[in-house]
Amino acid sequence: MGYEGMIYMAADIVLGYDKKNDLKKLFTEYTDMLVANDSTFAASLKMQKYEEEIEHLHDKYGMPDGRLYIAYVEGIPAGCAAFHRYDAVRCEGKRLYVRPQYRGQHIATLLMEKIMKEAKEIGYKIFLLDTLPFLKEAIKMYEKYGFYEIPKYYDSPVASTIYMEKKL
Repeated sequence: MGYEGMIYMAADIVLGYDKKNDLKKLFTEYTDMLVANDSTFAASLKMQKYEEEIEHLHDKYGMPDGRLYIAYVEGIPAGCAAFHRYDAVRCEGKRLYVRPQYRGQHIATLLMEKIMKEAKEIGYKIFLLDTLPFLKEAIKMYEKYGFYEIPKYYDSPVASTIYMEKKL
């Protein structure tokens, strides 16, 4: 599934349910970055009940229907990714984030491959996600994995939201 000839950074991808403090830090960095680049994203966080989500991660991303991962590099949290059940055949990827100092080392690729593989093994047929136009590198990665733009599948308060899917 990976890009041809790609060299991966040595990262340990582990389930994150019992690593709440590391996840809170990563999620906070991620959402702060989004709000800094598009202030309307704060309304989206409120709509998504972000504060509740961060306190009850297992409710949204728990097994058997979802997953929540952290990537560690030399014991330091470098990134995260998750997905949850959207309906019987679709899941939605959320919170794919890699800290700036670890970008360009293919950690996002490792996380993306992990969550897509797990989603397919669970039995989902379609992987949904949303993103924002300024996340150009993420969009390029999604497109390389076969994601394509679709009509909106929920009403986001962020007008520039890009909705994508991939058949698994």
